[in-house]
Amino acid sequence: MGADVVFVYPPFSVEERYARKVGKRIGGDLPPLGVASLAAFIREKGWSVDVIDSVALGLSSDGVTRRITEAGAKVVGFTALTGNFHRAVECAEALRKRLPDLLTIVGGHHPTIMPREVLDENVQFDIAVLREGETTLLELLERYRAAEFRREPFLQDAAGLSRVRGIAYRANTEVAVTEPRELIADLDELPFPARDLLPMDAYMPLPNQYLRLPVMHMAAIRGCPYACTFCSNNAVFGRKIRARSPARTVDEIEHVMKEYGAREISFWDDTMTANRRWMEEFCGEIVRRQLDITWTGYARVNTVDLPLLKRMKEAGCWNLFYGFEAGDQRLLDNIGKGTTLDVIRDAARWTQEAGIEVRGSFMLALPGETPELARKTVEFAVELDCDYAQFCITTPYPGTQLWADAEKHGRLSKNFRNYHCWAPVFVPWGYRDEAEIQAMERYAVRRFYLRPRFVWKCLRKIRSRDDVIRYLKGLRVLLGFV
Repeated sequence: MGADVVFVYPPFSVEERYARKVGKRIGGDLPPLGVASLAAFIREKGWSVDVIDSVALGLSSDGVTRRITEAGAKVVGFTALTGNFHRAVECAEALRKRLPDLLTIVGGHHPTIMPREVLDENVQFDIAVLREGETTLLELLERYRAAEFRREPFLQDAAGLSRVRGIAYRANTEVAVTEPRELIADLDELPFPARDLLPMDAYMPLPNQYLRLPVMHMAAIRGCPYACTFCSNNAVFGRKIRARSPARTVDEIEHVMKEYGAREISFWDDTMTANRRWMEEFCGEIVRRQLDITWTGYARVNTVDLPLLKRMKEAGCWNLFYGFEAGDQRLLDNIGKGTTLDVIRDAARWTQEAGIEVRGSFMLALPGETPELARKTVEFAVELDCDYAQFCITTPYPGTQLWADAEKHGRLSKNFRNYHCWAPVFVPWGYRDEAEIQAMERYAVRRFYLRPRFVWKCLRKIRSRDDVIRYLKGLRVLLGFV
């Protein structure tokens, strides 16, 4: 089937993402909702589109090139985070050799944060789309059609490109960045992601992130009002919260229940509880429609209390992810977390009291940290008695305050291939070397998960054969970390 525009999510396996062997078919492959949303928007405007999720389809760069050639595409759009940007480059290189006259566009976190470096160092990409892509990409496509899809004249029209807000492009030997484009104010105007263009049967969360299959992934909110120094999302979506209305969000839940048989929703919004009124209305809408659905999401400790959590439980929430980050107040302050240990304790206790599982995220090798302080974080995780804990290795992503200040607090590697939170690219002055950080990560995982109390807690939750399968998969992941 032909397509004018093909979106590509580059090859990047689960084992690459976690920097270790965690086994096959354990889950963790997630649908690229960003490009699926772009595809839906462009298709609604009359363009024929396709999406190639190289990860889910198991495609190499050559495989991606063959698919694009068969589609007869006029434009290819790549998306890339910092950690998988090198894979997008590999795909674009293979494509350029095969189809030199094809217009190639790149977007996502990494090009948004480092547009000049991306285009300076990678001639495979013609244009970078910055921040939100829907409106900007549509304008580029319409201009390209007006240029009769001729790549060279289009790219040489620097005056025309300079009028497109929110892009980076080459103007002679320099890279020019145009004025930022205003973000979309009303997300209800956007269509649902084009899931029909994705291999939906291939997606499954990690074992500790689902209860009932099939699981559908959703995102209803863009932006986060908080200023944690390690987070790069604000560079893309800003700090102003924009959300689909609660009713429209529940419409999408009903849509995936009908079209894909969804029994559970995994929300990937930065902080679903940032707007209490929105969450209360969202829960009320699910209850009012009497939907048989369970769901999980991300929350922040200073935005919840027991009444709200009980309301969320009533509406089907069974698991919440919190970024607890550290067990020492100085470390929390160093990363601008804006919370306290007691607030964290309250949120964890209230969540479990409401009958919702707690997934806690903790960071190792933070600025100012020593192995002694890291052990405090590990013991804090044990004290909180989270249902699950992940111990990420601090990664100062480009565009963050942590990146800007990293070399004040330690040694920083700029090998972006390792920027995925599971390899020590930043070594605080309090650690000897990368090996000491990796040893601390192994200690943290063993200390938390190999406790009799934790094992017994898991055994008590087993209710079905599906639960047994989930825990066996989880054990395989655990072995990869220890």
